[in-house]
Amino acid sequence: MDDYAPLKGLKKLGPWQAVPISAADGQMAVLARRVEGSGERIALVDEDDRIVAVVVSLPELEDLEDHLAVAQNELDRRDGKGSISGEEMIAKLKGLG
Repeated sequence: MDDYAPLKGLKKLGPWQAVPISAADGQMAVLARRVEGSGERIALVDEDDRIVAVVVSLPELEDLEDHLAVAQNELDRRDGKGSISGEEMIAKLKGLG
């Protein structure tokens, strides 16, 4: 399948590429393959153009979760809440610790 297959209803909404939920329903496979192959983030919007969800690839989600865990660890360290070392954090994120 073409990673950049046309998405019906795709529009620019500020910094986001967006698709109405009503249009995404019948083209979820195209939407999923497109974000998987391109690293794009595509917002799903309701009838009022409010973003209600964002479709991202699994590697992108994992990276975001890793960055969040590192940031939380740093905040815990700064606040004296018993953080772990950088090496331990990396091992934990990689499932080795």
